Amino acid sequence: MSFSIANFENTHTFHRKALLNAVEKVNSNLPFRKDIVILVSTKNMIRSLPTMFFGKRSCVINLIGLGRLYSDYGWVGRFIFNCFIRLYSACCALAFIVENEEDTLIIKKMTSRPVYKTHGSGLDKSGFHIDRVPRTGRIRLGYLSRFHPSKGSEEILQSIKTLPDTHEIVIAGWDISGTKFEDAYRLVASTKDNVSFLGRLDGRSAVSNFFNNIDCFLCPTIREGGCIAIQEAIWHLVPFLTTSVPGCNILAERFQCSAVTLKNFPHAVHTQTAKLAAQDTSTWHDLLAPFLSSSVEKELVEILYEIAQNCRC
Repeated sequence: MSFSIANFENTHTFHRKALLNAVEKVNSNLPFRKDIVILVSTKNMIRSLPTMFFGKRSCVINLIGLGRLYSDYGWVGRFIFNCFIRLYSACCALAFIVENEEDTLIIKKMTSRPVYKTHGSGLDKSGFHIDRVPRTGRIRLGYLSRFHPSKGSEEILQSIKTLPDTHEIVIAGWDISGTKFEDAYRLVASTKDNVSFLGRLDGRSAVSNFFNNIDCFLCPTIREGGCIAIQEAIWHLVPFLTTSVPGCNILAERFQCSAVTLKNFPHAVHTQTAKLAAQDTSTWHDLLAPFLSSSVEKELVEILYEIAQNCRC
């Protein structure tokens, strides 16, 4: 008998590593009397409810952000999300695990079950390298993401339209959910000499090369859990401009970077990135330590131990 993980679909490899290692450590040290299933992400929580309910199985809900149901579909999506949290709390959820303080407060309003918080998903820095390329001309901006309105892809297009000649931008990523941003980025890159499009990056060496060649990272997202992309920028000592939303606020405050509203993001690209690019990042690795995979793994081990002991499993 042990903790088991139901599904890792649509979860970052960093989170998989931290959670798998934590589960292995806990399972090897605790005598369980029953299985506890860990459901990772909102999507898996929703589609697993019949199995959990009719199978009378105990579970832990690990929310890596609250998902597009909560953020993209207005009050209807939030109402449905609330219903699922309450249903799980009433029938089979032992606890919830989230990745930032804002999400902790939201979930606590929906359940009387324990709600635990980790420092994000756990950044795994293995395979990355720092070899910063000094700037010799324009201020180099970078956007690396899956392309979708929830990731601020439209705001990046707006920023490009009025990008001054003192700046250049490198875009990397790929379309999801049928979006057509790749075509738009390729088109604008073919017409403007200060816009480059790289497409999807394969491997961590390519990701490091991307960060090593920019002066400021752009992350105009709608909502995040722990925002791995910003943490990658931080590890590569790249200042960032992001949006004032859960998952990003804490990083902007901790590393003294800028977080603005989504509406004001294109304007901030023009007015704040030069100052950000000149920021001192020499202490950032020390400040990032709680967000690394080794630290988050320890948090998860402690959380799972406590859950098991509280339910006398």
